[in-house]
Amino acid sequence: MSVNSFFKHINHIPEVPILSNYKFESIVDLPKNIHVHDFKTKNNFQNIKNLFSIGKYNEKRYNMYKGKLFEKTKRFIHMGIDIGAPAGTIVKSFYDGEIFLFKNNNLKLDYGYTIIAKYNFNNQNLYALYGHLSKSSILNKKIGQKIYSGETLAYVGEKEENGGWTPHVHFQLCLLEPKECDLPGVVSEEQHANALKIFPDPRIVLGEIY
Repeated sequence: MSVNSFFKHINHIPEVPILSNYKFESIVDLPKNIHVHDFKTKNNFQNIKNLFSIGKYNEKRYNMYKGKLFEKTKRFIHMGIDIGAPAGTIVKSFYDGEIFLFKNNNLKLDYGYTIIAKYNFNNQNLYALYGHLSKSSILNKKIGQKIYSGETLAYVGEKEENGGWTPHVHFQLCLLEPKECDLPGVVSEEQHANALKIFPDPRIVLGEIY
């Protein structure tokens, strides 16, 4: 997907749905004392003792994203939340919804195996991308397949299948209907203002996980 094309021809961005009356499930079962990364200065999931960790939303990650997928478009601001976890860790749906799209985004440092789910709140759709998954996560999946709150949706992928990253799941919300199974997970300064409107803070469904 061309990142620049994603931000072109956007005529209307819906408001974030009011979610205060809904109860959501965790997408990964996390320990109480979890390591929270500071990727403004550190640039990977390596060399920490914790099995589980968090990478923050709307974080300017200087010097982290290398290669033509990122550097050519000057993208370094993270628009999802990363949950570091061992490969094979269960990833659950946070609410009742359906499978919208799935795909292997197999470029170097891309999402690898990816699922986008569609949820509806007060007649407004909210899309969620789950990235860096295992190949097994998309087996037997069907477009339109119903998924349920707390149901196992996927598994954290190994480095060899998740785009080349240390195992984690990238979770990102989107108010616009994705045209393909991909979303700009990091954006440039030029795209940042619109990205904040299109990709709301995942903590509106994940809770205050950091």
